[in-house]
Amino acid sequence: MNSLTVPHITKARSVTRHLQTIAYDVTAACLTSNYLQVPGSFDVLEQPTGLAFVGRPGTLSRVARIEAGQSVRVDYRFRDDRLLFFSRILGQSEPGVWKLSRPRMVQRRTRRVQERRPVRGDVGLRMAMMTNQGIQPFTLIDLSSGGAAVQFDPRLVGLWVGRRMTVWLETPEHQGVVVTVEVRHVSRRGCAPGHKIAGVRFVDPGTQVRQVVDRVLIDD
Repeated sequence: MNSLTVPHITKARSVTRHLQTIAYDVTAACLTSNYLQVPGSFDVLEQPTGLAFVGRPGTLSRVARIEAGQSVRVDYRFRDDRLLFFSRILGQSEPGVWKLSRPRMVQRRTRRVQERRPVRGDVGLRMAMMTNQGIQPFTLIDLSSGGAAVQFDPRLVGLWVGRRMTVWLETPEHQGVVVTVEVRHVSRRGCAPGHKIAGVRFVDPGTQVRQVVDRVLIDD
């Protein structure tokens, strides 16, 4: 996770106008769904949302099927900004052309301002998540005041870009500190077989969360 985002366009009418504009002005974009990245571009449809993602033909044979209802993240450049939004697949108008729901906002990507530090094993910091076997703790790889990277077993819990979920931060001194996280990145790089790493952002962390994170960063 090498960037964070800030709200850029938040009003519904402004988002609609922006989506109509980028269909003409943006030449390249990338759609991410369930760990799969599909390069392509935008198109205008005669529907309420008015927007579809058109996958690049040469890449479609290498990705799994993307179905209606899946959450997706779309990254693109518009003028001088690197932007993204989260949406949902409404269906396909034709193979490789996915109709998108209107996003609630468009975000601008910025460089991360918080320094990410590796988490030592003796610190004992874990992130507990609800899995298909109950609440399970997972190892944190690194940490900053705004987020973390956690190693997880995808057979136990499904993490994909854009997913929000409640987790619990655990240390020897603190148990069950609740925080909402948003998954921003998923990768297999550097993981043990059968595992993945997810980069997550803390969503509106409370005082307890900040205290736990600050304590780890200061003691490191």
